[in-house]
Amino acid sequence: MLPLSHIAYTWLAASLAQEVLPLPTDEPIDFRLLAVAATAPDLVDKPLAAVYFYPRYKAAVLFAHTLLATLAVVAWSARAVQRGRSKLLWVYTAAVVGHSLLDRIWHYRDTFYWPFRGWRFHVWGKQGSEQTQMGRAYWFAFTRRPELWGWELGGLLALALVIWRHGLWKGDRLRALIRTGRLERR
Repeated sequence: MLPLSHIAYTWLAASLAQEVLPLPTDEPIDFRLLAVAATAPDLVDKPLAAVYFYPRYKAAVLFAHTLLATLAVVAWSARAVQRGRSKLLWVYTAAVVGHSLLDRIWHYRDTFYWPFRGWRFHVWGKQGSEQTQMGRAYWFAFTRRPELWGWELGGLLALALVIWRHGLWKGDRLRALIRTGRLERR
């Protein structure tokens, strides 16, 4: 899944959760930080892949997409909340966990269960010269697997709903989001 869709789905879920769940009200969700959390595994893995792992091993989904990393984030958050850090930390943790759910990473067992199933990460199916570069591999996947477009179109719909629900087409509301990280209700 592309970063914009990860952010859009996460923002929509958090926006709806604020209305339904008893989230802490002493501090609001920072949607800028939530965007970083929603893309955190890619922010870690893609630079590593571009610099080293993809040219050598054709692997672009690495350490931050593993069950081990996800459990480490959950354990760190539990410990931090126990020590008195913001209970809102769970919202950001849920965004990191949600990334793996949206990527359906469990389908790539060599990556998701690393290192429990061995040291190898998922390797793109090498089907031609388009696989020699990471960007071309993604292009190849998206142009030949139409089901992936459904997830991306869903992400655009989720983003449209966030924009509509919070009036982000208005310059002052968009500037407030950028400046404060808050999404105000329309």
